[in-house]
Amino acid sequence: MPDRPHIPNLRSSSLARGLALALTAGGLLALSTPPAAGGQIKQRTVEEPATADQIKSSRQRELAKTLSRRHLGTPLTGGEIRDLEIIQRLLDSQSIEREDVFEQQALGLALGDVMAQNLDLHWVVVDDDYGRSRALRWKQEEDLFFPVTLFSKRIQQGRPVEVHELYDVVADRVATLKARSLPRRRGRAVIPPRPKKQSD
Repeated sequence: MPDRPHIPNLRSSSLARGLALALTAGGLLALSTPPAAGGQIKQRTVEEPATADQIKSSRQRELAKTLSRRHLGTPLTGGEIRDLEIIQRLLDSQSIEREDVFEQQALGLALGDVMAQNLDLHWVVVDDDYGRSRALRWKQEEDLFFPVTLFSKRIQQGRPVEVHELYDVVADRVATLKARSLPRRRGRAVIPPRPKKQSD
């Protein structure tokens, strides 16, 4: 079952902005959080993954590796950049059934592991009106990224999936968050000096 429901893109904008809306919790919640009974919206909480969440993720990681070995003869590394190409090949080969949401989410989790390892993100769980959803977060920022259900949503809509573009959208957003976090002096970001190399 998908972690989050499909949200239509309500803005006529560039591909990158559309992808950003699909990836960031801010855009999703702003466009789609429905009121609960009585017009009340459940307070969203963000927490560390519980044991059940970790077990589900472990199962899907193993499934993604199995799919990669079975269909391509190439194992996923579990987070290295080259996994992006492997995931793209799996999707392009149409080896994953359109109705098999669990397998599609397994590949989404594999994409998320690449993002986590290379963009300094960590896994959290969002609990809101939609239930519990796995997401990625940088430090304690409000922006959250939901890679797990990306592929299943796009496949169900019959939309093309460009794994590198999805990764780049998140990488650009994380770079912006990191730039904003730098200390500032007279309106300019103060970049900390690189540590000096110690001589032997």
